[in-house]
Amino acid sequence: MANTDPIDDIPQTRDRRKELLERDLMEKACALFASKGYGGTSLADIAQAVGLTRAAVYYYFKNKEAVLEAIVNEVTNAPLREIETWRSTAPDKPADRLRTFVEMRVRGVLSRQVQMRMIEVTEAALPEDLLARHTEAKRRILEEYRQIIRAGIHAGEFKPSDERITAFGIIGMVNWSVYWVNPDGRMDTGEIASQLAEMAVRSVSVDKSRVDMFTDPKTAIATLREDLEYLSNLIK
Repeated sequence: MANTDPIDDIPQTRDRRKELLERDLMEKACALFASKGYGGTSLADIAQAVGLTRAAVYYYFKNKEAVLEAIVNEVTNAPLREIETWRSTAPDKPADRLRTFVEMRVRGVLSRQVQMRMIEVTEAALPEDLLARHTEAKRRILEEYRQIIRAGIHAGEFKPSDERITAFGIIGMVNWSVYWVNPDGRMDTGEIASQLAEMAVRSVSVDKSRVDMFTDPKTAIATLREDLEYLSNLIK
């Protein structure tokens, strides 16, 4: 029979409380770093935001740098874990692969909205080792995009382009969502992720109607006439 003595649950309760307070400290620190900058925020500011004394904060983090490190580690490691999970079920077709990858990335950045904003503000002030880890994580995300785009171009699904520039364009669209998405807005994260993913796929995909028209002379002539009419209207 299981032991239900509440005394036995005290260590677990303490651990859970410590975990929740650490999370609260990190979230409050994120908001302060994002608004005041890392250099403009003191440990006393963080303590005040959480409602603790500065001495109490030392129980959870030895200094301000340790708080920053915990936040950066989360922002750096979480996307890499998400990518590994995505790879286990990712489809083979490049368009579907890009669509699901962008959806996953949008959900990820929006789940860390405040942290992502904070990183943008504090990146230049990160200690060398933290900056190196964060830069490596960004490089791996970029490389994943490039591989997908490269495969799509080789398969004839995506328009020929500089894969690096194309990847940066999509990354910019995904990351910028942390600034304009309202967590309490009318669209949920899944809907936003789906729409941005569709935009990304359409931006790189070959227009099949333009390709197919060359296999049907009548369709080709009709399409060219439409284009000529459009151009004629532009120059009137």
